[in-house]
Amino acid sequence: MRLIITDQASQAMIEELSLQAGDGVKFFARQVPGQPVNHDHKQGYAKDNQPDRPIIHVKKDGIDYHINFEDAWFFGSHDCLIDYDQKEGVIFTFPDAPDGISSASIDYERFLQ
Repeated sequence: MRLIITDQASQAMIEELSLQAGDGVKFFARQVPGQPVNHDHKQGYAKDNQPDRPIIHVKKDGIDYHINFEDAWFFGSHDCLIDYDQKEGVIFTFPDAPDGISSASIDYERFLQ
């Protein structure tokens, strides 16, 4: 499992969540009642300065981006690329998930180098 956050995504979250150096952001599965959970391009994120047993964390631009243990069921077996799109905002791509659920049309290869 890898967590890759682009510079554009990091800056967008810093602005949107009014983050300062030392703050944290957690990523989580976005769940809609009555619908299955999918590894699509819209997942959840929120300011979180107290990680709960993080399964992975990445420090970028002074911010601690992490996934807590309670969301290991969703993120644990996949790489996750978090990017920014002007129309969509912050978007998630799961390059190793099947194409139908991975937002595979997004050009993520340039970030894996």
